[in-house]
Amino acid sequence: MAARVQTCFALLAAVGDTNLLYRGGVAGARYAGDAASTFLRTGGVGAPDWCERATRVHHEFVDRNLSPGGCADRLAMTLFVDALEAGRTILR
Repeated sequence: MAARVQTCFALLAAVGDTNLLYRGGVAGARYAGDAASTFLRTGGVGAPDWCERATRVHHEFVDRNLSPGGCADRLAMTLFVDALEAGRTILR
């Protein structure tokens, strides 16, 4: 799970997300990117309190009506391709 959370925050910090832009405007999208960058800069999932900090960011996004759907889609596709490459069954 930690690798997925780290990847999600890395995407949020580096990639524009039109869903964030739509939901929160430029200020909301900037806030999300800054929150993700701060999470990563302060140790990301390598920090002992990473889970609590990630949860706090999640709650801040909910409070601000921010939904990083574009980044979530990118993460989902990354996990899908990874599973395919590893030969894991995806669809049942």
